[in-house]
Amino acid sequence: MSKPEPTATHKDKNHLVTTGHEGEIGTESLSLFEEVHADKNIDYLTIHIWPRNWGWLKGETMDADFPQAISKTVDYINNHIAVARKLKRPLVIEEFGLPRDKNSFDINASTALRDKYYDTIFSIWHQHAKANGVVAGANFWAFNGIARPIQGQLFWKKGDDFMGDPPMEEQGLYGVFDSDQSTWDLIRRYTKKPQLTPNKKASGK
Repeated sequence: MSKPEPTATHKDKNHLVTTGHEGEIGTESLSLFEEVHADKNIDYLTIHIWPRNWGWLKGETMDADFPQAISKTVDYINNHIAVARKLKRPLVIEEFGLPRDKNSFDINASTALRDKYYDTIFSIWHQHAKANGVVAGANFWAFNGIARPIQGQLFWKKGDDFMGDPPMEEQGLYGVFDSDQSTWDLIRRYTKKPQLTPNKKASGK
């Protein structure tokens, strides 16, 4: 990326370049994250947020751990917003996810906590969209479509339907199915909210 003109932008002048980075968790240092993304060839910053993977909550105690997970998530986002403002670059919350309530793999299990978690992140994004701030997008992980978990089988096998959850991870752990109506209602509500068209360069707000 530090080449005078990376291959991607040499072939496509409108191509945006980023690292696909998790953020501070990935570098174990916020200052190192900032140093890496200060490269002039990087157009925008990314972060990933995985409360269960990072031990912010546990499946068996999700309800009790949830407030802590929300607090840590907001802090994590805000810490990286500060870096994005300093570098005057947009920030995309590139991946985030939460299991179904009680870490269930039952497609009929509640997604109440997940919906609240999505709402928290989408709210931050929408506030920045209205104010032309640095948070330029938020991508939930992931779309599972019409695929369905197989009872008694956690991992993908040849011949199974593909999900947004990758084959090496539990199938149905984070993915949103087409039948998760409350989650889709939430997503549609935010995508239909009035937003300002962001400028090409982040304003640093």
